[in-house]
Amino acid sequence: MSFPATTVAAVTTGRRSTELRTLPVPPVGDEDALLRVEAAGVCGSDVSAYDTAGLPERVMGHENVGRIVAVGRSAARRWGVAEGDRVAVEEYLPCGHCRFCRTSEFRLCLASDPSGGGRALRYGTTPLARAPGLWGGFSQYLRLHPDSVLHAVPDGVPSELAAMALPLANGHEWAYREGGAGPGRAVVVLGPGQQGIACALAARAAGASPVVVVGLARDGHRLAVARRLGATHALDATAADVVGEVARITGGEMADLVIDTAAGSSATVNQAVALTRKRGTVVFAARSEKPLDGVEFGQISRKYLTVRGVRGHSYQAVESALALMAGDPGAIAEMSSLAVGLDGVHEAILGTAGELPEPVVHAVVLPWRDGPAAPAPGPPSPPSPQESRGGAGCASPGK
Repeated sequence: MSFPATTVAAVTTGRRSTELRTLPVPPVGDEDALLRVEAAGVCGSDVSAYDTAGLPERVMGHENVGRIVAVGRSAARRWGVAEGDRVAVEEYLPCGHCRFCRTSEFRLCLASDPSGGGRALRYGTTPLARAPGLWGGFSQYLRLHPDSVLHAVPDGVPSELAAMALPLANGHEWAYREGGAGPGRAVVVLGPGQQGIACALAARAAGASPVVVVGLARDGHRLAVARRLGATHALDATAADVVGEVARITGGEMADLVIDTAAGSSATVNQAVALTRKRGTVVFAARSEKPLDGVEFGQISRKYLTVRGVRGHSYQAVESALALMAGDPGAIAEMSSLAVGLDGVHEAILGTAGELPEPVVHAVVLPWRDGPAAPAPGPPSPPSPQESRGGAGCASPGK
């Protein structure tokens, strides 16, 4: 089929700097595809990346959902998709054949891990200079690399909500799959951002009670949303003795599971340990780029705690998040609090950072809303040569 020869994209050009550009749409070969982006969510990790100087130009956006407008024959067979299908795209671009990929842990694949340096590929962070340039969803069109991981999205789920599949999947992964939240277990979540609220949602869906979400005074709106979406208690750490309150709520037993999605500081680490009962579990999802001084490691041993570090999500967790949306899209609608066009990317990221007057839980970029006119369609594109890495993609749970 024919599709536009160009796309309008929001290109991050420097620290807190974005400009709209018209970029070429790459040709679609046998192993890849082209996605017409419906919505791209803004992640908390986008906030820190956007506030960092010295990074190369790039098209950000890794929480992407849209419709496939062109797909190569091999790619269609491998992914089990066809033109017109609606899909959510994971941020990872794993190799498909390493030990991690072969054991369903493809989020740990070195080919898609930018923290390992080198030439790792990932949606939302790969530089514009890396051909073909369209590596993020803050664009009208996104080229789907052969190693993309895709999920079918039901038509009944609005785009703004479907773009929350990945943060909701993180909550399911951290609270349920890694943390073991379930009936009879008390759960405390530190941090009422989109990931923290997703953890509370997952814990309640798994039958955990009580579920306590802890934030700060500035988090009043987010704490209220957490309560309305299933948390049994919401605590302001600046106005309450959190340890004492959790002791009261749990009858002195403290929490079976504490999930730290907050700042990743020694203060939150120590608080998480203090809130956990003996032989309980602490899940650390917050990341600190610096070593933490003052962490009370002796308490971890004394209380015989299980400590897990986590990041990202599994294929199964994304499927669970999409199933939740399909069953009751309205259950998470309150998390979607800001929608902008491509010309509002800067605003959406600042809102996610809490720098706008109105509180934001999850922001979404809608590339076709109130933005530049769509580029005129061009002729069908010829097949393209493959990059130096590609062709091993698969959307199966085992990848």
